[in-house]
Amino acid sequence: MDANEALVRAFYEATVPGHRERLWAIQAPHVVYDMPEGMPVGAGHFEGLEDVLERFLTSFYGALDVRFLANEFISAGDTVVAIGRIEGKTRKGGVPVDVPFAHIWTVGGGSLRRMRAFTDTALLARALASERTS
Repeated sequence: MDANEALVRAFYEATVPGHRERLWAIQAPHVVYDMPEGMPVGAGHFEGLEDVLERFLTSFYGALDVRFLANEFISAGDTVVAIGRIEGKTRKGGVPVDVPFAHIWTVGGGSLRRMRAFTDTALLARALASERTS
């Protein structure tokens, strides 16, 4: 495992509740997140830790109580792909969430610089829609 892959693995280990403060230390202050436009919460382009915190995380974790469980990593130079599942439940209705994801990370200078996310947005939308009807 190279240093870039180790840094990406550290990101997913830090998504565990109670350890999330470590997430900020391993990301560049100007980190970029690109989330799929079809996501029912947290879609779009986010630039900088403040933007990620205020717009993305507030929206995403306001609706979902989930973890990102990465179980496969592919590393090539400054790019690391993490493949796994988003597991948990919706916050209001407790509807189960189990959705595959692939994140493409760009790493440089000892920090995470960019994340492009790919996931099954229809499954997330269905879980949140089920929550509203239950």
